[in-house]
Amino acid sequence: MAERWRQIAISIGVSTVAGFFIAILRLWNAALRKDTRQLEKLDRYAAEGHQVVAVFWHGKYLPLFPLAKGKDAIVITVNSFRGRVIGEICKRFGYRPVLLPADTKAHGFPALLQQVKENAKLIALALDGPKGPYHRIRAGALKLSALHGVKLAPVGIASSRKIVMTSRWDHQEAPLPFSRVALAVGDVIDLSEHVDDGGNARLEDIVRQGMEAVEREAQDILAAMA
Repeated sequence: MAERWRQIAISIGVSTVAGFFIAILRLWNAALRKDTRQLEKLDRYAAEGHQVVAVFWHGKYLPLFPLAKGKDAIVITVNSFRGRVIGEICKRFGYRPVLLPADTKAHGFPALLQQVKENAKLIALALDGPKGPYHRIRAGALKLSALHGVKLAPVGIASSRKIVMTSRWDHQEAPLPFSRVALAVGDVIDLSEHVDDGGNARLEDIVRQGMEAVEREAQDILAAMA
């Protein structure tokens, strides 16, 4: 009985917190001047028959909820209170959340791979999530591309005015209302072409270069909006 009440309390807490953030995100999104035209690249990549993982830094994920609204995407998170909140937010913006086991090292990658095999044309995944370290690319994304031929599509976001939460491990960025926000999507990366070229360190370097390039492109788009 005690466990049942605990689960009820958690569900209420998840719904309450998610509802608060959903309301804030909708109001915030309405107050932005934004350029998200490059999201069309994700549709084109999927239409070309690729299985695509849209990858971004964990600290940049907050604006993506409303900015990419309407994309038929699976969003990967972890089965925890915070992950369940993210899952509820995803549902409100039209995405399909998948909560991986909390023990990601032992069970997370097989569960992620299963989603790729069964469902996804488009998956959204934070490269350095869910717990960092900051900008450390996790092995799961590298394995998906290198061993299973899944294409990685780097996503970058830039904003003219923002709060950077430096106390958080991911330096979470929250663009301020009425600021300019630009979103860029880079060329797809297929690590299966480099699987024998220097090991994981080399694969990580290729992805990092792609992320740096797309972040610069987002900054260029932002500058053109001024």
